Amino acid sequence: MKVKKLPGICFFGCGNIAIRHTRILKKLYPDIEISFASRSNIKSKEYTDKFDGKYSFSNYEDAAESDLFDIAFITTPHAFHSDLAVLAAKNKKNLIIEKPVTRNLSELLRLENAVNQNKVRCTIAENYYYKSFIQKIRGFIEKNYIGKILFIELNKTNKDTISGWRTDSEMMGGGALLEGGIHWVNALISLSGANPIEVIAFKPDVHYETNIPFEDSLTVCINFDNGAVGKLLHSWRIPNPLKGVGLSKIYGSDGIITFESNGLFVYISGKKKKFIFTNPTDFLGYKAMHRAFINAYISNEPWQPSLERIRLEMKLVTSAYKSLSSKKLEQI
Repeated sequence: MKVKKLPGICFFGCGNIAIRHTRILKKLYPDIEISFASRSNIKSKEYTDKFDGKYSFSNYEDAAESDLFDIAFITTPHAFHSDLAVLAAKNKKNLIIEKPVTRNLSELLRLENAVNQNKVRCTIAENYYYKSFIQKIRGFIEKNYIGKILFIELNKTNKDTISGWRTDSEMMGGGALLEGGIHWVNALISLSGANPIEVIAFKPDVHYETNIPFEDSLTVCINFDNGAVGKLLHSWRIPNPLKGVGLSKIYGSDGIITFESNGLFVYISGKKKKFIFTNPTDFLGYKAMHRAFINAYISNEPWQPSLERIRLEMKLVTSAYKSLSSKKLEQI
């Protein structure tokens, strides 16, 4: 059943990512009703006043029990995602959850059960799923510009300054691959157009100072069910004079696609040659993501990415971590 009005959205968690989403939503939909909930009444009131919000909640329980909005947008650290999602789902709130969805698969299962039992909608605010350059590359592959995909090499390195809860092992539940690398896992699967079936990860056996729990750098190698091989190099530690800019490649049987890892440009050298710059007005994919969420909500279409897709990505990360101990390929 279609609905005609914009959904009301309440952010569970008042931090920088809530600010980013609020600004984009307000720009795209000036009439949308945005509310804020926090463990601190001062914080939620501050955000409500600053961003012309509709309602302010001094705790998550009152927000979940309210009938003043339709969607709970969870933007706390991911250690709290499962508990807050279950709370909101039990109160029949639809869910948009920041990445990563949870710390582990058991927390994700609990979340999925609450979503299914209460028949609410749920997706993850994975903006990389909506990055335009990925869709463009997939189009070139489907047009057979480089033949069959053989290898995908995705590189993302930068020496980032990490502080706060991201340095807490209990809050993180993993390392850089889970907290930031999950974006690039999503991108790698999207670029492959296939399902990952097994994975092995390698962590440098070199001592150096780091404040990141578990790992700050990892190379992950993946076998896909279409026969292609993927490699992701992800690091928060490796110095990058270009501040995160890097080169990645897709090697095909009849050509190569070279692209800036974040999507600044794409160059195809194969059956056809083509060089393109991507749309700078929505470089990170946030606008496309929010348009898709709102349009799908109004037309009662499924939200994407689905929880099935998100579970697949979490299984890949979990299996990659497991392989660090087993020293062998792990099934996904």
